Amino acid sequence: PLKSAAMVAFAIATSVLLTGCEDESPWKARSFSEHASRGSSGEVPVPSALWKYIIDPETPLLQKDVEKSVDDTAVETEMVPLTVYLIEETPGVLGGRNQKIVFGLGGGELDLRDFIRERRGAFRVVFEFGREDLDPKTVKRVWYLSNAITRKVANEEVGAGCDVFMDISSFAAESYKKNGMLVAIGGDRHISALAGTYFFSLKNRGRVEVAHLVVFDSSKRELLCAREAKSQ
Repeated sequence: PLKSAAMVAFAIATSVLLTGCEDESPWKARSFSEHASRGSSGEVPVPSALWKYIIDPETPLLQKDVEKSVDDTAVETEMVPLTVYLIEETPGVLGGRNQKIVFGLGGGELDLRDFIRERRGAFRVVFEFGREDLDPKTVKRVWYLSNAITRKVANEEVGAGCDVFMDISSFAAESYKKNGMLVAIGGDRHISALAGTYFFSLKNRGRVEVAHLVVFDSSKRELLCAREAKSQ
């Protein structure tokens, strides 16, 4: 299923960030505690309707008049690294440290349980993808495939719903220029806002470079659509 990014709670409350802006983003001046990720535990399911856009990143997902077939066997893909930055907005929510999480080729998994240290407050998130030497005109895309059930917290609807995917590339470009996306923690809103799989792709010299990130909280399976959280 496809929902307009402007119509879902995720798009209103959050956005995802990509590299490629000319101006130095303010968040880059922060200090970070760097560590390697847990990596990926296996294949990541991708809806066929979404896959054709991942391997053809120059086609916007929300372009209604596009109904073309893409032969994925004819497309050369390359897995590339991904870096995730978690930045404290409220002191102490990440244990007093901003986190830089470096993933290997193709991306991996992020268990929010490993980083959130408080029940209230907020933090910011930056997803960094793409080499610095890319042509600034390169079209970069990021899609969000939700794994967060829709629920209410203090009369506010949170969570995009199960198996809903959307193109959030436009939010990415705008937010990267600023301080990252702001995510609230109270009522486990951060889980409902972030849980799911993010797919990143761009075309570079005839190849499609791709990465993914699975975000979940293994201690809050009841908030996930697919409740078999990967970490134990």
